[in-house]
Amino acid sequence: MNGVGAKTRNAFTLIELLVVVAIIALLISILLPSLTAARNQAKQVTCLANMRSCSQASVVFATDRQGRFQLVSDEVGVAKADASRQRFAYGEGGELLSWPVALANAAGISYKNNWDWGVRARTYEEAKQLQGEIKRDNGMVTCPSDRVEIASPFYPRNKPNSFGGINNNGLRGSGNGVGSSGSDAAYWGYLSYGISEDVTGAETAESAGRPACWRSTYRDGQWYEARGEFSYPPAFPGARDGWRLQGELDKVYQPAAVGLIFEAGRDEDRADITGFANLVLSAQANGPYLGDFQQYHQARMPINRHPKGRINILYADGHGDSAIPAQFGTAGLPLKYAPRVRVSPYSPGSRD
Repeated sequence: MNGVGAKTRNAFTLIELLVVVAIIALLISILLPSLTAARNQAKQVTCLANMRSCSQASVVFATDRQGRFQLVSDEVGVAKADASRQRFAYGEGGELLSWPVALANAAGISYKNNWDWGVRARTYEEAKQLQGEIKRDNGMVTCPSDRVEIASPFYPRNKPNSFGGINNNGLRGSGNGVGSSGSDAAYWGYLSYGISEDVTGAETAESAGRPACWRSTYRDGQWYEARGEFSYPPAFPGARDGWRLQGELDKVYQPAAVGLIFEAGRDEDRADITGFANLVLSAQANGPYLGDFQQYHQARMPINRHPKGRINILYADGHGDSAIPAQFGTAGLPLKYAPRVRVSPYSPGSRD
């Protein structure tokens, strides 16, 4: 029994409280970087898992299409690769299905048309205003670290008749009554990845019937390099073989080193970037590698989405892995990646 006048202590002193707060703050400062790194790592792993889901869907698709990936091209390319519209997947009115929609179908998501996934728009800003109409159920083509989210697979698209007077309108059907169907309109949806046009495309209106892939050719004891499209013709006729592969994956040279699906898109929602396409191609690059693409087609691929600038890649042989910038060039964009990922499906030759 306490004596008369004894006092009972039932509270912390101010100093004790401050010590506890300081300890908690110290623990948070120690643990927070680790927790952030773990969260970012988990997002990167989820992103890579989504790409591997794309790989599984592409196998299912190719099984039904004589080993081909979905065609990625404009109407000129469709006429070249599949004039009868029997070899690849199409929606209402014969509209070429965008590659995310084609893979979604192969994965069991029942899209009949492109507008079941995205909206028609001419610009990112227009698509963003229609964001409520865009479906989110095709998660295998999105990355949880993507802060912009909305992007365009670019094809199919409507183009103005500025290439030899060719009627190059790729959008068909009703479009579900949402968005623009005018000149330069395309589909926009939740999309964090881009596709290799070198592997999955055909020569487009811009190509004017010319080869569009970068290629190196050995002749008379010397390597010659040639770009396609607007940089054509090459130095000699032997370099004329750099045609896009029209989805025929078995024609890729060393497919374990050639990217098929890449992380693509903006790092942030910036108003100063008005034009954008989630396409990866070598037509006007100075070489066959991913860094060459980055230097020419600036801002088409993120460098801040994952720690250390890592990007996830699904290769043409079906395996997925990440690459990290190893050297930077103009405008702070990667000049080389490790490993050296190729965009051109042809032998790098003197660049190897």
